Amino acid sequence: MSSSPAEPGARDPRELSAEDAVDVDLIPPRVVLPKVRRAVAVGLAVTVVIAVVVAVLAGPVWGTAVLVAGAAPGLGGYLGVARRRVVLDHRVLTRRTLRTQRVNLMDADEVDLVAEVARLAQVSLRIRQGRTTVRLPVALYEGPGRGRVRGRELPMLGTRRLAEALDRNRRPEVRDIGRVLAEQSRSQASSMPMRDRPLFRAAGIAREVGGADELVFTADEVDEIARPPW
Repeated sequence: MSSSPAEPGARDPRELSAEDAVDVDLIPPRVVLPKVRRAVAVGLAVTVVIAVVVAVLAGPVWGTAVLVAGAAPGLGGYLGVARRRVVLDHRVLTRRTLRTQRVNLMDADEVDLVAEVARLAQVSLRIRQGRTTVRLPVALYEGPGRGRVRGRELPMLGTRRLAEALDRNRRPEVRDIGRVLAEQSRSQASSMPMRDRPLFRAAGIAREVGGADELVFTADEVDEIARPPW
């Protein structure tokens, strides 16, 4: 599998200790792996049955072809989830699935705050350095309701470390996005209600805009999101 060039000073995620690396995976593999495993098992069972039928009717060669074609995507998806790890080692973000991507947040050419809205609203960072682009989800929220807001956010430590790394970037627009994450981590530390936090405000703006396309927040919107609600 191809991978992006190793960033100077970056190490393999498997070699990182808890002292110098922080996990920044919004939904860790252990959360979704059981469901993925069950889905793959069902898919493989169906594929085997179809492959046997094809082998009986058309010959073993065609049966084998059906088995390989049907099993490969599911197994590939399972391995991608099982291997996935997203870590921030000081300023270097490493995303590992079936391939490994690394970007240096301090030297990133472009960082966008983006959101996609369907049944859930997902807020992410889109980071580009050279020809490598990494998308990093940082929050996921259900639709707004009258009761308690339900969602999942990157933990405070990961959010703060991302903010610190982005704050060292030479581009002011990137540092502004770091300011959003810094305010988010402060709101998490103070146990502020989720609906009052910056990333939830970003999701709210995306819902107001609507549409199926990804929303890239403008500089003015980023400034509004980073501003404390009081």
